[in-house]
Amino acid sequence: MRQGYALVRGLAQGLFRLGCGISIHGVENIPESGPIIVASNHRSNYDPPLLGAVVRRELHYFAKEELFRNALLGRFLRYLNAFPVRRGEFDRTALAKCLDVLRQNGALAFFPEGTRAPEDGFLKPKLGLGWVVCLSGAPVIPAYLHGTAQASPRLRGRPGVAVTFGHSIPASELMPEGLRGRELYQAVSDAVVERIRDLSLVFAQDPSPSRGPVYERSVIDDERLR
Repeated sequence: MRQGYALVRGLAQGLFRLGCGISIHGVENIPESGPIIVASNHRSNYDPPLLGAVVRRELHYFAKEELFRNALLGRFLRYLNAFPVRRGEFDRTALAKCLDVLRQNGALAFFPEGTRAPEDGFLKPKLGLGWVVCLSGAPVIPAYLHGTAQASPRLRGRPGVAVTFGHSIPASELMPEGLRGRELYQAVSDAVVERIRDLSLVFAQDPSPSRGPVYERSVIDDERLR
């Protein structure tokens, strides 16, 4: 991991720790090397930095193209492995960049819904994730983020945030037989969101990861020394 990326990551960890606390479960499901897609629900602008703070690898991710119009901000985002995407359309250039990342054994963060969803619900996913999974063959790690819609790094007393990672899903397990093209891509995206929804149901049955401002130092502080 590059020193600059690690520094920004450490700052993000500190903000979440001081502001609302982080509870992390299943981070051991993320392999230390090889191509992976971390697919997560999306409720807040805090979601990308939260994933970056807890995943022990450099993540690559989308950011809306409007953010890159500011030269300084765009340069900073690119340093953090962000690349622009045109929202509301099937942006082949951005999706091709995803394939490049995975071909180089990188880790890709992906929000299948394409935009922020209501606090307690899920949106119909876009087919972009399915396209990337089918063309790359990379495994998917489902992730469920809880509490980011209410969290604020600047205020204490907010609900804690929790991150739960599921087990790795082989691409072949997500691709139903008999489908091709857009139908196949949409089916894969739908299947991934169902896995994320399953994680949310497990969390609802046992919400202990977000009980109060919990912060698991054993996960975060140890890895900051790497």
